[in-house]
Amino acid sequence: MAPSRAVRLAVLAAAAIAASGCTTAPPLDVAPNVDLSRFQGKWFEIAKLPRPTQTDCFATAAFYTRTASDALTFVNQCNVGSTTGPLKTATMSARVPNSSTPAKLAIDVGGFYGDYWILELGGSYEYAVVGHPSRDYLWILSRTPSLDAATLQGILSRARARQFDVSRLEMTPQSP
Repeated sequence: MAPSRAVRLAVLAAAAIAASGCTTAPPLDVAPNVDLSRFQGKWFEIAKLPRPTQTDCFATAAFYTRTASDALTFVNQCNVGSTTGPLKTATMSARVPNSSTPAKLAIDVGGFYGDYWILELGGSYEYAVVGHPSRDYLWILSRTPSLDAATLQGILSRARARQFDVSRLEMTPQSP
């Protein structure tokens, strides 16, 4: 008797998930000595590798709040269609699975967990680079709505060296 279509689909899905963990990229280093108290607060999205959940988002910002020594909640918001379009929000939580590497957060989005790693921080926490070890996701964040050109070019150069496809990076329009 042949397996049902549902069983075949489940096996294919499991194989796809297992294969997605395979990568030829080297391990991804994260920012050392991340202080979640200093990381909390408002961040403006400067650029991102496109994600379906952020389609048509403008003026994206995230508000991080430390809820425990090893946990954050954050509200991500954007205006849909333009910098003055209707507001779309999503609330998520993240935790630090291993206290020895607080830059490696596990994010919970409606019961689904994923890696949300802080790859780089400015010396005064004026900017942050967050990504995923697959290199499929990358966000450049700033405490202000823009970054100076030299800082941004340095971030892009380091992201390229980490094997992120910065040619696909989309700049995020912010309100004036």
